[in-house]
Amino acid sequence: MKGINFKAIYTIAKKEFLDNIRSKWIILISGIFIILTILSAYAAGGSTDEVFGGFEATVVSLMSIHTLLIPIIAILLGFSTIAGEAEAGALSVVLSYPVKRVEVLLGKFLGLGTVLAVTPVIGFGISGVIIAAVIGAEEGLAFIAFIALAIVLGLMYLSLIICFSALVKTRVRAIAAGVGLFFWAMIYGVIVMVIYIATGGDIGTLMSGLDTYPEWLFGSIVFSPGDLNQMAVMRAFGLNQAMGISLEAPDWLSMPFLLIMQTLWIVIPLVLAYLFFKRRDI
Repeated sequence: MKGINFKAIYTIAKKEFLDNIRSKWIILISGIFIILTILSAYAAGGSTDEVFGGFEATVVSLMSIHTLLIPIIAILLGFSTIAGEAEAGALSVVLSYPVKRVEVLLGKFLGLGTVLAVTPVIGFGISGVIIAAVIGAEEGLAFIAFIALAIVLGLMYLSLIICFSALVKTRVRAIAAGVGLFFWAMIYGVIVMVIYIATGGDIGTLMSGLDTYPEWLFGSIVFSPGDLNQMAVMRAFGLNQAMGISLEAPDWLSMPFLLIMQTLWIVIPLVLAYLFFKRRDI
């Protein structure tokens, strides 16, 4: 891109990465991922003669956990990226150098995104190797896809929280925005179910597996990064059922479509973050 100094972006990204990767909580979160994955695999193997269940059964157990933990990590990493550093005066120092705001924003996103990628790669990767060594590498490629999608999930939430951090003026408001973002993601499914019931749906029939999701319910997942990501994981493993509920998704909800929508959830908030940052008085 003309006018953008990629060396400056790299320098800022490297600084963000090194500043955060030294934190002991990165090791802690990676360890938590390893423990949770091994426990999920062990629980999945409880009904078989194997020590561990297969990758598919393990991922089914992990989906709700990774959709909870990874957004938390992203929000913790990104909430003070703009608001916190502007309030502390650090951004004034950075912008006193010959760098553009777009370079600062992209550098911070890439640096924090790399940190965010480290935890699932280490945590899920090490546990995946252990599981494969015990029961074999069948569905190993799908598990690698799960790790990649976990990173994408983190990048979506990182982009969103950076957008909020660029919009609000103080660190406290950025924290509040992060908390609000997290709880919105948690209650979105409840809101959709309330609409389903209000429009004549029967939650009991749906939960018993005697009914399937209407197509508009599948369409609603485009407004939820977590649901988009979970559906992509299910596509990677060829799953069409979870917790007894039929999830026979329509053909248009394909893996390419899901990846495009998740990319938009990364790009659009990042563009908005730049517009907010550009107009911000530092």
